[in-house]
Amino acid sequence: MKRRLFSTFLTLILISILFPPNTFAEDYTQMNLPEGAIARFGKGGIWQIRYSPDGSLLGVASSIGVWIYDTSTYQEVSLLTGHTHLVVSLAFSSDGKTIATGAWDGIIRIWDLLTKTSRARSIGEGVYVDCLEFSPDGKTLVSGSSDDNIRLWNANTFELKQTLTGHSGNVLSMSFSPDGQTLASGAGDGTLRLWDMRLGEHKITLPENMKVVSSVAFSPDGNTIVSGDNSGFIYL
Repeated sequence: MKRRLFSTFLTLILISILFPPNTFAEDYTQMNLPEGAIARFGKGGIWQIRYSPDGSLLGVASSIGVWIYDTSTYQEVSLLTGHTHLVVSLAFSSDGKTIATGAWDGIIRIWDLLTKTSRARSIGEGVYVDCLEFSPDGKTLVSGSSDDNIRLWNANTFELKQTLTGHSGNVLSMSFSPDGQTLASGAGDGTLRLWDMRLGEHKITLPENMKVVSSVAFSPDGNTIVSGDNSGFIYL
């Protein structure tokens, strides 16, 4: 009995040290609730996680919205809601002041992180927005979707600049080269394509025999591309 009481007391001490009362500044169960709701249970399924460029914020795309965390405290600072379906993709602008979100409602939203307001553009009913990327200079937002297309948007006006075609499967992942001149895209057709962003043209399709290309990234020097597919392989 004494051992059990001591164990309980020690647990309470550890909780008070790790989670002091002032760390729970705002209860996420009450944050930005839908009309008529009195509490939230859970935070939804997680689809994508990304750091802001300076590392001060963490964005989490979930089934109920986009959670924004302060990485110095690991506390929620806001919940961005407005999509009517699963939010599966997000991207921070290069200056960290805005964030783009894409969902299975066919909508792309660009949020002002200061005012928590957003502008929205529809790709089309029944089209999923599977991935988003800002160009390094922040002038272009690129979206990949389930209609096999890549769309280039003016990040300031939200006007459609160009549509890149060629994939024959959902465009699931994209990455800009560090100099912003090349875009790599991976899709459900098992191909990894490189695009010349100055000309808006396809450059090359890499010849590896991949499955669904679900992730792609450039190395910091821009000389190597890393891709992952759903068969469990990583390609360089």
